[in-house]
Amino acid sequence: MKELNELEKIMFRSSGNGLKPYEWMVLPTRQQQWIDDKGIFLWLAFFFSEIGAGLYFVSMFYEYKAGLILGWLITLVLGGFIHVLYLGKPMRAWRMIMKPQTSELSRGIWIIGIYAVFGFLQMVTGSFNIVLNTISGILCLLIISHGFATMNVVRALPAWSSTMVLPLSIVSGIWVGQQVLQFMVAVSGSAAMASGMEIWAETFFFAYFLCVLLYAWGTYHSDDIGKASIVMQATDDELKKITWIGVGGLGIVLPLLFTLIMWGGDTNGVLIFLRLACVFAGDLALRYVIMKSALYKPLLTRQ
Repeated sequence: MKELNELEKIMFRSSGNGLKPYEWMVLPTRQQQWIDDKGIFLWLAFFFSEIGAGLYFVSMFYEYKAGLILGWLITLVLGGFIHVLYLGKPMRAWRMIMKPQTSELSRGIWIIGIYAVFGFLQMVTGSFNIVLNTISGILCLLIISHGFATMNVVRALPAWSSTMVLPLSIVSGIWVGQQVLQFMVAVSGSAAMASGMEIWAETFFFAYFLCVLLYAWGTYHSDDIGKASIVMQATDDELKKITWIGVGGLGIVLPLLFTLIMWGGDTNGVLIFLRLACVFAGDLALRYVIMKSALYKPLLTRQ
C-alpha cells in the first residue's frame, strides 16, 4: 500500500504536472527505485563493497596484510551495513539467497559470503599461495562487478545495459582500491614502496579515463534513450554540476594533474592524499549520475 501511495504521488502531483498514467508507455521515464529516497543507500553500498574488494585485490599482489584486513572490513562491515539500511524488510532478506540460479542479487550474496570465509582464512594464516590468491582474486573481481552487473541485466535501461558498464566497474574498483593502498603505504612510512606503486596508479588512471569515455560514447550512440541519458547527465539542472565538477573536475582533471606532477615515481604523501580524496569524490559522482540518469524505454513508439 505504501508503494502504491508513493506511485500516486508521482503520477498525480497536486501541481498537476506529474507523470500521467499513460506517459510511461510513450515517453522515456527515469528510474527512481535505486537512487531516490532509500535508494541512496544502494548507491553507497555498491561503492563501498566494490572499493573494499578492490583494495583487497590489489593488496594481495603486494602481500600487504593491513590492506587485506581493511578491504575485507570495508566490503563486509561498511558495505554490508549500508545494504541492510536499503532493505525494506531486513528480516526477510535471507530469502534472496535461495535463487542464485536466476537472481543476480542472490549470486552476489553467495559470492560475498564465500569471500568472507576465504578472506578470513587468508588473513589469519597470512598465506599468499597461488591457489588462495587465485580464488580470492576471482571473488574480488566478482564483487567489484556485482553492483553494475545487477544493474546491467535491466535491458530496459540503456544507460545501465551498456557493454562498457562491467569493464568500467572493474577498472573503477581496482583504481580506487589501488589509491587507498598507495595512501596506506605512504602513511606507514614506506616511501620507496609508495613510489614504486606510482606506475600502476598511472596505468589504472588512464584505463579508468578511457572506460569513462567509451561508456559515454557507446551509450550516446546506442539509441535515442541512451543518448537522452548522456544528454541528461550533461545538461539537467540537478546533474550537470555533479557531472562537470564531480566526474570531470574531481574524478578526471585533478587526478590527472596530480599524476603528472608525480610522473616517474616522484611521489609525495600530501599529493597522494589529495588525489585519493578527488578519486573518491569523482567515482561516487560517476556512479550517482549513471544511476540517476537511467531512462526506461517507452513501451510504445509514437508515430
